[in-house]
Amino acid sequence: MAQRFFGIRDGALAFGHDNHGPKFGWLEQYQIQRFGFPATPMTAPQITRSLEAYLMWLLGKVMFTENHVSTISARYIHFARGIAEATCQEECTQWSWGSAVLAATYRGMCNACQLTKDSSALLGCPLLLQLWSWERFPIGRPDVSVNQIVGNQEHETIVYQSDLLFDEEQIDLPTFGTHWTRRKCRFAGEQVVRCYPSFSEQFDTLKEDVVIWEPYTLQTRHARYPGGISIMCTRDREYWLTTSKIIFDCQVEEMSQQRVMRQFGLCQMVDPPRPDVPLPDVVHAYSRRSSKTATQWLQRVGIYVNEWQNAPTQVWHAGPFDMELFHGYLQSQR
Repeated sequence: MAQRFFGIRDGALAFGHDNHGPKFGWLEQYQIQRFGFPATPMTAPQITRSLEAYLMWLLGKVMFTENHVSTISARYIHFARGIAEATCQEECTQWSWGSAVLAATYRGMCNACQLTKDSSALLGCPLLLQLWSWERFPIGRPDVSVNQIVGNQEHETIVYQSDLLFDEEQIDLPTFGTHWTRRKCRFAGEQVVRCYPSFSEQFDTLKEDVVIWEPYTLQTRHARYPGGISIMCTRDREYWLTTSKIIFDCQVEEMSQQRVMRQFGLCQMVDPPRPDVPLPDVVHAYSRRSSKTATQWLQRVGIYVNEWQNAPTQVWHAGPFDMELFHGYLQSQR
């Protein structure tokens, strides 16, 4: 990695790293703004390495966060380099990033609920969990103006047409997360000083009729984005109800969609069925704290990786939504 980045940017600091991986501060030197872009054109090698540095940040600081504050795991170098150096889509190995992010976040939540130190943190992808919560619960989320969005913040240009909500290059249509990240958000008046106790109390008294159970319906899409949303939001919908285990590194998790079928517009059984092949506790406890090699880990989780060959056909089945059964399910969970 040090050889690839050598000489890419004048005045850049020497390669900074430790046993865990490259230093985050070292990677920051390769942001496109540091090259003077857009006023100064970038060379092809500069663009490639800048993209690699960005992907390292995206993977290590957004999608799969860890307790390492100043470094990013070296395990992501292979993926970042492969994507950055690809010249066409066919050269990019296809990975199930969405399921991996879910697996890492599920494991992060499982671990976090057992931690007691003030310095403890929720790992995985907290941003995904935050956006998921804002879509469904009227607790802790900002007030967002649907028709007032920020265009070019540098020049304080404001665009008011919802159907013009694209990225600056208009390469792709918005995602549902765009609703919260590109529109103007207002927290003033929506939060309290001691928010944690307040949020806990609000969740304890939350009523079923104020939860947005299906935030991604066709009607909601048209209301938010008349110009349409990115096809990436629904491209892999055949996997949404798969019974295959989700995997990140050596971590294996169950999605358990049978317990939240209402969010898919399907019938929620009072007594949700158990998986045909439940995940053993010993597998759920897998972690990198052991001294096993990558090959040994692959042998252990290989059976769950192979499940994805039939993932689109091995799915949970349910009839249409039934309110009476759903109320019975809610009563059973109290």
